[in-house]
This record gives sequence, C-alpha cells and structure tokens, in this order.
Amino acid sequence: MAADPAWEDLPGYDYPVHHCSVQGVKLAYIDEGPAQAAPIVLLHSVPAWGFAFRSMLPWLVQSGHRVLVPDLLGCGRSDKPSHPSGFGVAAQLTSLSEWLQQLGLQHITLYGQGLGGLLGIRLALLHPQRFDRLALANTRSPLDPRRRSRFATLGALWPRWSPVYPVDWVMRSACQSKLSRNTLKIYAAPFSQRSHTAAVRHLANWTHWDGRKERDAEITQAWLAMTLWHKPLLTLFGSRDRLTHGGQHWFIDQVPGAKRQPHQIIHQAGHCLSEDKGPEVALALHQFISRPQV
Repeated sequence: MAADPAWEDLPGYDYPVHHCSVQGVKLAYIDEGPAQAAPIVLLHSVPAWGFAFRSMLPWLVQSGHRVLVPDLLGCGRSDKPSHPSGFGVAAQLTSLSEWLQQLGLQHITLYGQGLGGLLGIRLALLHPQRFDRLALANTRSPLDPRRRSRFATLGALWPRWSPVYPVDWVMRSACQSKLSRNTLKIYAAPFSQRSHTAAVRHLANWTHWDGRKERDAEITQAWLAMTLWHKPLLTLFGSRDRLTHGGQHWFIDQVPGAKRQPHQIIHQAGHCLSEDKGPEVALALHQFISRPQV
C-alpha cells in the first residue's frame, strides 16, 4: 500500500499517523489539537475510514478541541486481520478499549457515524467513567422494531456473496455530494487487494443487524443496556440517507440521555454525513459540547 500514490497524497488529511499495538495488531489513529483539552473521538462507518472526517478536523481543532480519529481494525491504515475473530465487533471493542486505556482518555465526547455509532455506544457502556456524551450520526439501533428498507437490507447482505466489493461505488452511493475521482481513489486505497475487504464485508452486516432475533441472552442484554444511558446523547441524521432514515426516533424515545437534546436533521446529506456536510456537523458537535448538560 505504501507504493500507492493515493497514500502519499491525502489532501486535507496529511496529519501524523500514530499506532497502538493491541494483541499483536496495530490500530492506526490521528491525534490533533491541544493535549490538555477534553478529547473528541470520531468513529467511522464502513467502508469509510478516518479520511471521511477531514473536513471536520480543522474546524474542531481550531475551536480548541483535541480530536482523535482511529481507523477500525481491517480499515484505513490499521492492520487487516484475515479472520473474523480479528476484526469482528468483539475484536473492535477490545482494540478500542485497549486504545482508550493506553492513551488514558477521560471526559470523552464520542461521535459515531453508522457502524461507528453502534460501536461507540457499546464502548461507552463498557467504560462509562471515560465518556461525558455521545453523538450518533445515521446510526440505527438493533432494537428498533420498524422494518428496514429494501436498500438497507441489500446493503447489509450483498457483501457476503458478491465476488467484488467496489469501495468507490459504495462511497459514491453513500454521499449526496459528488466525490472527485481522486477522493474515491483515496477511499479505495486501503482495500487494494480482495483479502483487505474481509473486515468491511463482515461489518457491513452489523450496520443493520436485528438484535430482536438474537438468541444469545448475553448479547441481547448488552444492547438493551443502551436504554440505561443517562448522559447526553445527540442524534444527527441526513435527510437523504436511505439506509437509516428515521432511526433517530428509537434513541429519542428509548434512551434517557436523548431527552431534551438538540437533535438535528442535516439537509441535503446522505449516509456519510461528514463527507456531505462536514463543517455543519462539526458545528453541531461543538454546540452540543458547549451546551450545559441537561
């Protein structure tokens, strides 16, 4: 991958890359802004990676925040294990937990987009003492009883059996804005080999997993714990997202911390909010952090 020109020129995302070693694999992340500031952690969905937040980073850093952007295992510049045990949901939560502990992060505001939101709320429930608030963007709860759209179901299932996984096409479909050829090339760069798409293929299914059909009581209880979250929780949804449209209502109705928060619908935005409306999302996040906790 190092020889790919897309890795040598990342316009708007030319920040130093740090690595955290967890059980023999490396988690890559960006760490920008004043070290003494309360951290904001941005978690991406799939097949996106940290590059998706490049238009949010400058705004948040200039506003005085410390911003950390990890690439999930199997994505971006993190290592790419070959087996689901190395990149499944449990492995992602283990690696992110170890990362938080190694960096000693406290008073975190977590912004999770799509799958990043699902991982984010589970991470916060595992380490509630480290988190002050959550912001979930285009994230649908596995406990939401409403039917998934056909588009969402297809998006979750086809990566399993399709012989190809065109990352550039998926990213183009996830955005309302028109992405340049170079931008699409950068998104696809981490997945230059078919084996490198194993994680995103596996994790795509979790984006729309239906927890009500889960037979493992322990897993069900882990997701039900979301209804016990009392710290502030904000939802930000794109008005043109065909994957999770309307998903904010479950959180607003079922999660105590979502009550009386300034939830927003971001107009003219698709599933990848940070790509379509990065500065607008960054402003909403900044205002959420600055707001007195209710």
